[in-house]
Amino acid sequence: MSEDPTTDTAYDGAGLRALLAEATGPVTLTRCDLQDADLRDADLADVTFVDCALDRVDLRGASLADTVFRGCRMTAADLESVGGLGFRLERCNLFGANLTGAPLARTDLSGCRLTEAVLRGADLRWCVLDGCDLLGADLFDARLEGADLRGAALGPCDLDRLRAMKGALITTGQATAIVEALAGVTVVESP
Repeated sequence: MSEDPTTDTAYDGAGLRALLAEATGPVTLTRCDLQDADLRDADLADVTFVDCALDRVDLRGASLADTVFRGCRMTAADLESVGGLGFRLERCNLFGANLTGAPLARTDLSGCRLTEAVLRGADLRWCVLDGCDLLGADLFDARLEGADLRGAALGPCDLDRLRAMKGALITTGQATAIVEALAGVTVVESP
């Protein structure tokens, strides 16, 4: 344990819950290790995680009102059915994470790695995904109206994946790559 319990400390679910129960205001955890922690249904409102290891953390049903994850490694984390408006994911590695039903509307997800993440039913309306890696991400039933995917790596798109992106903004170059891959044609600009 470090001298400062909010920096460079390892927590299991019970240990973090105890720390938060004693807190009298917002808490910032920096470079803490919460890998495999069971935080199901935890109240993490107003907690900021900076450069923390949250691999395989179980956050199902957690209250994340105004919770911030900044620069965190969250591979295979489970955020299914989290609640609370205003939670943010900033430059996080969410490889293989489960974000089923996550309320992320109007969030700037720039720089997040969402490779093979499950985003089924996630609310991504009007999100900015600049520099995001969406290769192999499951977008089935995600709400993408107005989502800005122009700077995102989309990866291969079959017709189901293309339908899932309904309402999203993409570049002409992205659209060209999708059409060429789907139809086996070469798209040229008209004179």
